[in-house]
Amino acid sequence: MAAVTGLTTVKRFTYRDNPNEEFSNTYHFKGPPPGDDASWMVLLTDVATHELRLMNPFQHLIRAYGYDSDDPHAHHVFTHDYTVPGPPPAGTGAYTGTSMAGDQAALAWWKTDKLSSRGKPIYLRKFWHGGTMEPGNPDLLDPSYHQLLQTYTLEMQTVHGGLRGRAQDSNVVQQAASTWVTTRTLKRRGKRPRTAS
Repeated sequence: MAAVTGLTTVKRFTYRDNPNEEFSNTYHFKGPPPGDDASWMVLLTDVATHELRLMNPFQHLIRAYGYDSDDPHAHHVFTHDYTVPGPPPAGTGAYTGTSMAGDQAALAWWKTDKLSSRGKPIYLRKFWHGGTMEPGNPDLLDPSYHQLLQTYTLEMQTVHGGLRGRAQDSNVVQQAASTWVTTRTLKRRGKRPRTAS
């Protein structure tokens, strides 16, 4: 197993009258794993700055987990709970359009220089709930939201050396945000990740 910086951020919003629905995004970075909690917080704050611009004021960033290994079963070595003492930071996104349904989502992607075993390009993908659709055309993201998503794909390449794959030290060669609204099934989360012993 190799040392790789991984960071998972967990967001909370209301879905089907449940105010505690969660979704998360996991990133892997080219920079080395931070060596202490203070350094992890610097990385987390940088990521949170970019994420909060995509989130509406009814969404909150509530937790984060940091990893220092490319092992998919690795235990986290850092955690931060924004609800203690709280309140957790709310989204600062300023965009127009018609609100998405809870399990509708927007897609941001980064094409890497690595190929799959079938010879297809490997992509990094992040799905975002709580965005907006173009009024009168629910298949398309609202342009104001889409622009923020496009900016996010560029900004994340400036964080901690840039994005990479978990299992491969890949390089991003192209990034964009889809203009189409898609879906991403929301699931009740199980137990929280365990801490390394």
